[in-house]
Amino acid sequence: MPLDASESEDPSGTLKVRTAFWIVQHENGEWEAMSDLNTPVTAEHSATVLEMKFGASEVVSDIEASKLAAITAHQLMAVTAQMQQAAANKSLADQLKI
Repeated sequence: MPLDASESEDPSGTLKVRTAFWIVQHENGEWEAMSDLNTPVTAEHSATVLEMKFGASEVVSDIEASKLAAITAHQLMAVTAQMQQAAANKSLADQLKI
């Protein structure tokens, strides 16, 4: 539930929050989450609720895809190490048969 704005503003009118980020849609249509609130932005228009929902959904999908890619890369590295170890063991076994 959103807070009453008057409860979370300091005397200067600045909204006090724990953390903040922007989700922007670039002119090419790509969505991006930005944590640098000092980045100058010029928007064509104020976001609609549907744009907010879609943009947030796109950013979440990108984050999940990045996590999945990292997990997959880690698993591939582990399998590669296992295959290298198996190949080294086979080579040693072949040498001992001679």
